[in-house]
Amino acid sequence: MGEPQQVSALPLPPMQYIKEYTDDNVRKGLAPKPPPPIRDNYMMFGNPFQCDDLIIRPLESQGIERLHPMQFDHKRELKKLNMSILINFLDLLDILIKSPGSIKREEKLEDLKLLFVHMHHLINEYRPHQARETLRVMMEVQKRQRLETAERFQKHLERVVEMIHGCLASLPDDLPQPDTSSMAGAVVSGSGADVRLKAEPMDVEASCMAEQTGKHVPATTKEKVWDKDATMCSIIDEMT
Repeated sequence: MGEPQQVSALPLPPMQYIKEYTDDNVRKGLAPKPPPPIRDNYMMFGNPFQCDDLIIRPLESQGIERLHPMQFDHKRELKKLNMSILINFLDLLDILIKSPGSIKREEKLEDLKLLFVHMHHLINEYRPHQARETLRVMMEVQKRQRLETAERFQKHLERVVEMIHGCLASLPDDLPQPDTSSMAGAVVSGSGADVRLKAEPMDVEASCMAEQTGKHVPATTKEKVWDKDATMCSIIDEMT
């Protein structure tokens, strides 16, 4: 016996349209254009609709009797509708048991239908509020993720700065002066040619001290900073 075939609950895709939207047709502009927007009226699920209709139409415009007042509490009315549906359903069961052919059965079915329509209408009136709340939650999640990312980045940055300061502090102050000719440039080899790049010392700590105090930094301090920077450059060059 062959394997049972799975049947989809949805209809098959319209292959006569899908085959027209190939990459070649889209590139050449031969793919069918989308249908023009509807500007008059249209039918949906067998009901006529106007393009300028409200998203949630009032019950009176649909020819449905209103069971609740114009000003009401949605939560309270939904609870009342839920209780009314339960009571009417029990009444319907009682009618079906005692006299199934009674005309009251059709009346009770109409009452249940009207109650369900009202409940569905009140739930739909909550849709804009639901959309706003969903958007608010999404924005709060994005904000929290970005703040966490920035906080992790700040922690990593502080660790890197501490490591650099620790490395600089661990270097002795009486290091021999490195060869300036070897530190004046770096040779980078690539594709058979040598490119010489010039490097200049960076007196970061000295300049920062000068900016903060507003005073001239002695030459000995600059030389010590330069000695540490040059030593660090030499160590990195040897490691690479």
